[in-house]
Amino acid sequence: MYGLVLEGGGAKGSYHIGVYKALMEEGVEIKGVVGTSIGALNGAMIVQGDYDKCYELWSKITYSMVVDVNDEEIERIIQLKLGREDLRFIKEKIKELIGYKGFDITPLKRLLDEYIDEEKIRNSGMDFGMVTINLSEFKPLYMYIEDIPKGELTQYLLASAYLPFFKAEKLGGKRYLDGGFYDNLPYRMLLNKGYKDIILIRTHAKGITRRLYLPNTNSILISPSGDIGKSIEYDSTRSRLNIKMGYYDGLRAIRGLRGQRYYVIPKDNKDYYLEFLLRIKEEDIRKLQKILKLPQAPYRRSLFEDIIPRICSLLSIDKDYDYEDILIYLLEKKAEKCKIERFKIYTFEDLLSQVIDKRIPCNREARSINRLIEKVEILPIFNKDETILEVANVIFSSDNCT
Repeated sequence: MYGLVLEGGGAKGSYHIGVYKALMEEGVEIKGVVGTSIGALNGAMIVQGDYDKCYELWSKITYSMVVDVNDEEIERIIQLKLGREDLRFIKEKIKELIGYKGFDITPLKRLLDEYIDEEKIRNSGMDFGMVTINLSEFKPLYMYIEDIPKGELTQYLLASAYLPFFKAEKLGGKRYLDGGFYDNLPYRMLLNKGYKDIILIRTHAKGITRRLYLPNTNSILISPSGDIGKSIEYDSTRSRLNIKMGYYDGLRAIRGLRGQRYYVIPKDNKDYYLEFLLRIKEEDIRKLQKILKLPQAPYRRSLFEDIIPRICSLLSIDKDYDYEDILIYLLEKKAEKCKIERFKIYTFEDLLSQVIDKRIPCNREARSINRLIEKVEILPIFNKDETILEVANVIFSSDNCT
């Protein structure tokens, strides 16, 4: 059974929920969960077996559910749709915030009281832990459920997520600070419990993240494959998108799907991609030589000795990558330009069929710069994306894909 580590990150925590959905569907059994800040809050709901309630909460999340604010006013500020009245409003709010010494988090407290079931967590048979900082005693705290006095779990969850801009108050007579300021990804808690199978879900939020060192373990690291917004972006639309991304990123990790942005089923036939490259016609290899500013050479030799290394350089692909990585990465670049649906599982052929012979022309600025560069016979590195797209147009033409 696996131990699950949930990194802190405020509103970015919606990503955890999508990943966990994938883990459930793939039959991954979780024995223990540790987390910091929002990772601890999400972890508590996972341990108590209330994924559906947690999903529902994130799907409708708003700023006013976390701090005492007006959602419409916050949205106007974020969208920068401000008039004179709005600027006066912001000035007054800043005065109010300074006067109250922080945001009122009464709504967050109500959420914890409504959604956290301490008895379920204690009776779950699962390990559960969190991190906070005791400011009154100037020390970090790594706490498991058995270390927390009965009836005080919500207080310690709040302590793990207590940010400096929250209204200063004591919890149980002591002051606490968000555990992310000490250890935002507390995987060592599971190592110390003897876990060898560990899944870590990142948010890459600001905080102190200890260097990953997981010797002699079977560890799976799952990170966002795209932007998941800001830690303070408590917006239901963003949360639902993060959940979807987390779900597909989770499937990628568990099923071994290929791709950086898309989700491509790997081939059993490892020679498929070599055979694909060998089908590229001589005239198209000559086109690639021209696009990549390479000298004329025997076309088969040029493909493997000159063209593919140059493509890898353009794509910033490591030397350890194989032909599958190169072709999928190129295909993804074109699919993204063609605005092909991202959150779907494809075979290579499925994704290829969506972009074959779809040509996305270079923009005018790119054409002008390329004309100047042609005169000096160097690779147009200032228009790398356009060059990659031209290469993809040649390789993924119907002449080479049938």
